[in-house]
Amino acid sequence: MESEEEKLPIIKWETVGKFNVYLFLMLVVCALLYYWIKPILPAFTERRERMEEIKPLRTEAKALLLTYEKALENPSAAIDKPVLWCVQNREEHAVSVGGAERKRLKVLNYPAMPLFLGSKHSACAEMLLVVTEISKTDTLPLITVKFMESFQ
Repeated sequence: MESEEEKLPIIKWETVGKFNVYLFLMLVVCALLYYWIKPILPAFTERRERMEEIKPLRTEAKALLLTYEKALENPSAAIDKPVLWCVQNREEHAVSVGGAERKRLKVLNYPAMPLFLGSKHSACAEMLLVVTEISKTDTLPLITVKFMESFQ
């Protein structure tokens, strides 16, 4: 006579059905993730490549520690040097370092620069710039820079 264990089926079809449902749901979730991530991935890759390009400039700027005041004191040493300054950008003719109106900047490639009006907790955003020209007038000095990257 056959024992109780021999009568049980080898495959339990209700378990296989549940497995297929879970497998199908996992495939749907993976497909949705793929279609959600696919358009975003090039932007991440482009940003990473951009950060690698400017890494030497950022390292040099951190090593130089060039401030607005130091650039005004020794203009010839500051020309063509990268700087990391906290910049407030309200409009093209109202770009300043640290939100101080007396520390004016003229940005050569202004359309590439993001607006940063300031907020309740922050008056400026850290930006990588390259000093191109320094002019001291009777009223206020003006440093001309080329915008490289914003780190906000």
